[in-house]
Amino acid sequence: MARRGTGWWGTIVAALAATPLAAATPAGTTIANTARLTLVVGDATPVTLDSNTVTIAVGALVEAAITAERPTVAIATTPQPLAFLVTNPGNATTVYRLGAAADHDGVTVTTIAADSDGDGRYDPARDRIATTITLAAGAQQRLFVLASGTLTSGTAITATATADTPAATTVGTTGGRASAAVRLVETTAPAARLDKAQSVAAPGGGVRAVTGAVVTYTLTARFARDCAAAEITDAIPDGMRFVPGSITLDDQPLADSGRLEGTTVRVALGDMPAGAVRQIRFNAIIL
Repeated sequence: MARRGTGWWGTIVAALAATPLAAATPAGTTIANTARLTLVVGDATPVTLDSNTVTIAVGALVEAAITAERPTVAIATTPQPLAFLVTNPGNATTVYRLGAAADHDGVTVTTIAADSDGDGRYDPARDRIATTITLAAGAQQRLFVLASGTLTSGTAITATATADTPAATTVGTTGGRASAAVRLVETTAPAARLDKAQSVAAPGGGVRAVTGAVVTYTLTARFARDCAAAEITDAIPDGMRFVPGSITLDDQPLADSGRLEGTTVRVALGDMPAGAVRQIRFNAIIL
């Protein structure tokens, strides 16, 4: 069984992984290739000569991928199904061994079930308990993981999919194993917070808030849960004037166009995943 390592094999695999490709060639496919030589000898009619045909059989490449459909989930009073999606990115039908565990004492994973009817909802009467799943190349399967016990904010439930790797199988960049986690959060905990700080640079030095002093405002948004359509606005206070070209997002300059509406700085962040931190800065002069 060949495994990815350093050196030329690792370089080739990394290059292929970085290049957008069509669907992987199925394992067992025979690829044949014949070259052709065209030539003219003296004044004779051109002649074509075919080479011998070489063939190569495509071997099985085992990969694994799994994602959490919702990276953060509010804590419920009863066992709650957490959805994960297992994908076979390889080129051969593969059996995956399934597992799940919590990172907190007192929390136990009670059930791993496959979404047998594909409706996206856990139904214990229809969705079979699964320790393994078999996926064709490119296929996906939704799993439901149920945990019980003392569920506290910050608890992470991690699901894993590990491919069975028969002899003569090449294991790809994932090593044939993938994992993804769902983190539990309190329903009463705020989804995000916004902190504002300021610093003053006075003309000629110093930090006194005098006429002509430049005030730098720093807005830091922290997201505890997945949030959609996040946007930050901040109105320039009376007695101050915005400094053109001073808006930055995560220390990268932003054009004023579309960010400044009258005397209000407005920055659309879009959809923010749990754990994201974004920081906006801009300057204003005291009049």
